[in-house]
Amino acid sequence: MRIPAATTYRGEITFQRNLNMTRELLDRYQFHLVMLGVNYSADISVNGEFVANHAGGFTSFAASLPENALQAGDANIIRIAVNTELTPTTTLPPRASVWGMKNYGGVYREVFLLGTPRFYVRDAVIRSDLAANGMSARVTGYIIVEGKDSLTDDGSSGTGAVMEVVDRISGVTVATSAVVPLVRKGGEWEEARTEVLLFNPKVWSPEAPDLYLVRCKLVRAAGKEIQLVDEYDVATGVRSVAVAGGNILLNGKRLVLKGVTWYEDHPSWGSAIPAAERERDVVLMKNLGANAVRFVGHPPHPTMLDLCDRYGLLALEEIPVTQTPGALLATEHFADLASTALQEMIVRDRNHPSVLAWGLGDEFETTHPAARPFVEMLVQRARLLDQRPLYFCTTAGNSSCDDLVDFAAVDVREQDVKAFRTRLDAWRGAHRKQPLVVARFGTEVQQENRNGYSDPLSQEAQARFFLQRLDVLRTLDYDGAIVWSFNDWLGDRPALTVHSGDPYLHSVGLVSAAREKRLAYDAVRSVFRGEKFVAMPMGTYSSGAPIIYVLSGFVVLIAVAYVYNASRRFRESLHRSLLNSYNFFADVRDQRIVTVGLSTLLGVMVSFALAIVASSLLYHFRDSLVLDNLLSYLLVSDRLKAWAVHMIWSPLRCIVISAGLVFVTMVLAAGFVHLLKLFVRARIFPFHAYTVTMWATAPLLVLVPVGMILYRVLESSVYVIPAFALVAILVLWVFLRLLKGVAIVFDILPFKVYLLGVLAVAVVGGAAYAYFDYAQAAPIYVSFLLSTLAQ
Repeated sequence: MRIPAATTYRGEITFQRNLNMTRELLDRYQFHLVMLGVNYSADISVNGEFVANHAGGFTSFAASLPENALQAGDANIIRIAVNTELTPTTTLPPRASVWGMKNYGGVYREVFLLGTPRFYVRDAVIRSDLAANGMSARVTGYIIVEGKDSLTDDGSSGTGAVMEVVDRISGVTVATSAVVPLVRKGGEWEEARTEVLLFNPKVWSPEAPDLYLVRCKLVRAAGKEIQLVDEYDVATGVRSVAVAGGNILLNGKRLVLKGVTWYEDHPSWGSAIPAAERERDVVLMKNLGANAVRFVGHPPHPTMLDLCDRYGLLALEEIPVTQTPGALLATEHFADLASTALQEMIVRDRNHPSVLAWGLGDEFETTHPAARPFVEMLVQRARLLDQRPLYFCTTAGNSSCDDLVDFAAVDVREQDVKAFRTRLDAWRGAHRKQPLVVARFGTEVQQENRNGYSDPLSQEAQARFFLQRLDVLRTLDYDGAIVWSFNDWLGDRPALTVHSGDPYLHSVGLVSAAREKRLAYDAVRSVFRGEKFVAMPMGTYSSGAPIIYVLSGFVVLIAVAYVYNASRRFRESLHRSLLNSYNFFADVRDQRIVTVGLSTLLGVMVSFALAIVASSLLYHFRDSLVLDNLLSYLLVSDRLKAWAVHMIWSPLRCIVISAGLVFVTMVLAAGFVHLLKLFVRARIFPFHAYTVTMWATAPLLVLVPVGMILYRVLESSVYVIPAFALVAILVLWVFLRLLKGVAIVFDILPFKVYLLGVLAVAVVGGAAYAYFDYAQAAPIYVSFLLSTLAQ
């Protein structure tokens, strides 16, 4: 396959390339395999010799090839073994439950061999200190060299480092540092510190993104001449960033962020977006009037930051510590992964003037006792590498870590505008000394829906959503608003709570996944640019309850009434099973008073009664994140969950399929009851087990009229708990009736049967808990979800 390319394959993939090398190249250069992005982990070997391993799909890395790893000729083989799997506890990011980004695997960013001199500049850190009056700037370069000087072994050959600052547009050198001698101690080269002073510098800002080219040169004195050994170029800008007095300051002036979140996803290329498409996205953001972009939960392709430098977009860049429970933050392994990812992100991107701040995570469990030491560790690591502001994003109002970072960034889920304002008032009250940034707020939209803003999924409603909330933020004088999001994207797991029609597609963008502008794009643009926006139609939307529940319940009710009146034996059996169950089950054992046909008919009617209620409950809670996550844990297969999502959103299909599943479950339960004959002396036939199982469920017929009105009843939150209580009581009653029937038919002491029944439930429940804990770490994620929703 041609790379870079993104794949959705889960598992191990091996990429192999044959390479022809000449002896001249091998003698002249030190080679490094540079990989801008491989997801998730990669084992690299050259000609069968292991070279390096790297974990983490969003950060770049370079592996220096050992001497003689490559041979002259065309028999060289570079092999990259990639494992694309994410797990709930051992990878960064952990495997998402719902609403997480698509886990594209493979070599999805560029990979190449870099040839350097054997004595070369490995890295350079460029820092600029802008004077308060903006009339001068001190540019400092920390040049890191590696390798062995070919002339002497002790580094005394007159080798040094020099830095030139070049105007990016004119190409004129505006300043050159003195040559700094290189010093070698303990087998390593010390970092060379170079410095220049710029007068009347061009200052980088979103309005004027002026750049300089800094050339870091490794030179050697050869008599009176200076010989160039290696050159490392860095495009950077002069600017200052500070947090003071509760404000974010850029070049000494207060900065108010007007931004969008961007997801590295495209329907044609996945995460392997071509350079031209990335630039198109940046142009659309600038035309929007944005001055910032948040790369939520992942460092982007490095050239995306080059575009931000050139076009003038401030970048909020984050490591992928997303939706992570506190129990995971407490593990040493996860802390090491996060620390490594933070270091790789900062080291790669710290020379970009567009990077405003480093993000330590998004919506992890900041209220957990492990959160504070976790954040302290990351803050300490980041401060050693760079002095930019630090932040993390949270929904928690009582986070224990806010004082450790420079500004408070909150993700706001509230969809009601009054609740939105109330939440922000409370947030400001708790963070008066910090700049306040709303790092994410948005709403779903259906691409073809133009029904007016009374329809909550219309383009007009999305536009009105942003107009109202941006106005609230303006009146509350917040320091930034990051719209969620610029583009639609695909999730890694199917989600019940999406309204796009595709359980994988999260349709919340100002532009669609194919980059088609929506009405909300123009609405946000009008606010960001201070322009007028046209009035929008209200429409005539109304949300009615699906009539299918009334119709299907009515059909089942008629069927029950007909059978009840037409069949005397059914009527008498129903009365006796409910009012005198002991004698009924005894007669089933001794006289076989009920036919298989009537038992089957009862089972079918009960199945539909229970299916109507189940469908009503599922449809009512189709926007519940709790249910969405529980389905991901219970239905381990994504295909199975995607099927379940489509079923839940289609009530008629849900009723029919659920009824079939309930009936099959009842038949399997009857089969299990029949197997108990192996442990008793009684002579039991399949008829006994089948009849006892079906008639034990008779109380569930009361759910027929309940199912007809349940969806309407649930619209009032007062009746939610009573509805669940009613269903739970009936199911418990059926379970006890089944145990009683088994005791009578098998002629066993009831106490033993009840004890064995409770024990069986406990064993099955314990086994299920152990499985879901082992396979998906479900208990800690459910606990985290519930604690988050309780905020």
